[in-house]
Amino acid sequence: MLTIKTFADKYNSKKKFHHVNLLGLRFRIANNERGHRVNDSLFYKTNRGIVFNGLSNRYLCLITK
Repeated sequence: MLTIKTFADKYNSKKKFHHVNLLGLRFRIANNERGHRVNDSLFYKTNRGIVFNGLSNRYLCLITK
């Protein structure tokens, strides 16, 4: 079973969080607009999690902490 719940940030309307439950595995994905790219690689790791950098004006972060 797959469930996805989407929440908007209280202070930043351009930032959204997706809580995903896939067959009992739960994780969160942050989805945010950006002004410029920090890193040109497709995937990179930060202190918050793993970032997917494939979209031109948004990034997705799989939150692992």
